[in-house]
Amino acid sequence: MGALVNPRHELFVREWVELELDCDPKARAKAYERAGYAPGVENARRLSNTVDVKARFRELFGQALEYRDVRIAAVVNRIDRIGRANLVDFFERGPEGKLQLKDITTLPRELTDALAAIEWDEDGNPKLKLWDKNQANFTLLKHMGGIAPEQTGATNVVNVGAFFAGLSVDDQRALAEALEAIPNGPEPVGGEAAAEHRPE
Repeated sequence: MGALVNPRHELFVREWVELELDCDPKARAKAYERAGYAPGVENARRLSNTVDVKARFRELFGQALEYRDVRIAAVVNRIDRIGRANLVDFFERGPEGKLQLKDITTLPRELTDALAAIEWDEDGNPKLKLWDKNQANFTLLKHMGGIAPEQTGATNVVNVGAFFAGLSVDDQRALAEALEAIPNGPEPVGGEAAAEHRPE
């Protein structure tokens, strides 16, 4: 349906959605005040029951529910898959003992999410590009609070002890390796997005 014509009504609906998502029992009244109206529970109820406001609320609330949990969880999960991907899992030994690429249509999503591109050289040998594992691990570490958002260098790591204590030994090792590989933080924007790998 798109934004409401009245900008204060639109702001009211957006605030109302946010407060409802936080399970605030006074969401409607607080949203009404945040939209610039004088406090008034009855006026907030009356505005929320108008046809266009009610329809807009349903639209935005539905979108928020659809993406609220999925957005962060799914993105973190995909980044984690990139960080955990192992190039060896893409290959198998052929009839003569030579490495060959597995049928990627049969590989699990946990593995294929890490695949940035496949190219073949003039001899028909596959050349895989995986998304940058170091950048993925750095992003996860930053998301989980191991690095302050406004800081980028490894010297700016905060609360690392507490952060690492909550991870499994394998995850601690992987993140420690990622941090060692990134002495000056992540690559600058516009840097190479994928790391190139090729089996010997």
